Parts: sequence; structure tokens; C-alpha cells
Amino acid sequence: MDTKVLLEALRMSVRELVRGESHVAVAYSGGIDSSVIAALASEVADVKCYSAVMPGSHDARNVRASADAENISLDVIMVSDNLLKELVVKATALVGSESPVAAAYTVPLIAVVNAAKEGVVLAGNGADELFGGYAKYLTSPDPRKQMGVDLEKAVAETEGLRKYTSRCEKTMEFPFLSARVQGLANSIAIERKIQGTSRKVVLREVARELGLPSQDRPKKAAQYSSGVLRGMERLAKAEGKSIYSWIGSLIPPG
Repeated sequence: MDTKVLLEALRMSVRELVRGESHVAVAYSGGIDSSVIAALASEVADVKCYSAVMPGSHDARNVRASADAENISLDVIMVSDNLLKELVVKATALVGSESPVAAAYTVPLIAVVNAAKEGVVLAGNGADELFGGYAKYLTSPDPRKQMGVDLEKAVAETEGLRKYTSRCEKTMEFPFLSARVQGLANSIAIERKIQGTSRKVVLREVARELGLPSQDRPKKAAQYSSGVLRGMERLAKAEGKSIYSWIGSLIPPG
């Protein structure tokens, strides 16, 4: 029963955030979160998906096939080394941290905002924290508590993204982080999110209801699958620096 209720909550969230726009963009990775958002947005608008990837990465090799399987219109943004450096500087400023993982997660989103021609950009932030998407939750002594801590960080990080998108005269919205979806997600038993080694169980059932191939598609977190974190590590190593000191060296003084 919670599957259908969650699907309807997500559907309403997406429709409210689209706000009657005829064309919207979706930050797409081929994973379950962005696939669900793209499918629901397609019910009320023309959707163009964007994926920002490093050459040779998992997503560079697979994201177009994933989009084709879901009949999604997709633009792939190839992130060069020089562009990566520029985006890392912007990402650290937006999230207020020099954390490599936070920067690597944010870089593809900034690239999508920059490339999107549409005024509204939808992104899947919050789904992992709400529905148990990270592998660490499988071994956490209190996964619900850990998910709550991670969710607070995710919400805080979206504020910088909203401000950046606004400066680009666009709007970035996060359907999973709507009050409606958060409230419902918090009421769903942890066993409906994590079962054995399976994660995001109820969300996978939502994808199944929508007939999406992503319901069973293995997917790494965006910072890994996009190749961004590995690209950062490679550039840092080439300069003989740790990734932390490399990030620090990119940031202008003052």
C-alpha cells in the first residue's frame, strides 16, 4: 500500500514543482531517482534530461543506453579536466565545504544547470537519505538515525544549489525533498527501505509501478559513476598533492 501512496506523493510533488512549465530539465544519471523524476515530469511537460560525465566513466559508457531504454531525450555533457577544475571551485563555494565527496556530487549538477536551456531543473537529491540508498546504511547500528543526519546535510547543500541556479535565472527543484514526500518517507518502516542487501526497496517498487527498467539497474552514487571524484583524484595525484590540498590550491585566496 505504501508503494502507491509514495508514487502519488511523488507525482504531486513533481507537478507542483514543474509549476505548469511546458518544458523542464532533469539532472539524469540513469539511476532510479532521476528515472522516477523524469517519468513523472513527462506526464505533465516535455522533458529534456542532462548528464554530466567524465570521459571513460561508468555513466559515459552507459547513460545513453539507459535513457534510450526509458525513451528519454538526453544531452550528455562531457566534463574536461579544465572544466572540472572550474566546477570544483564553484561546488566548494556552494556547499560551504572542501569535502571531495560533497564537491564531486555537486559538480555534475552545476554542469547541468549551466547547460540546461529550460527554466526549471529537477534533481533527485534526498532520495538516498530518505530511502536508504547508501551502502553504509546496511551496516549502521542505527540506519534511521544515520539517514536523518545525512538528510540534514543534503537539505543544507541544496540551498547553495538553489542560489546558484537563481543567479543563472533558472530554478532548481528537488521533488524528494518536498514536505509531502519527506513526511511520508519518515512514516515508512525501515524494513521497507532496507531488506538484507537490498536498498531503496519501496522506491524500486515505485519504479516498477511506472514500468521503468531502472528498478533493477545497479547504480553507484553520482560522484563515482560520473567519474568526477576519480578525475579529481587523478588531477591531484598528477600534481603530487592529496585531494584535499589540491582542492585548496584551486580556491582563490580571500
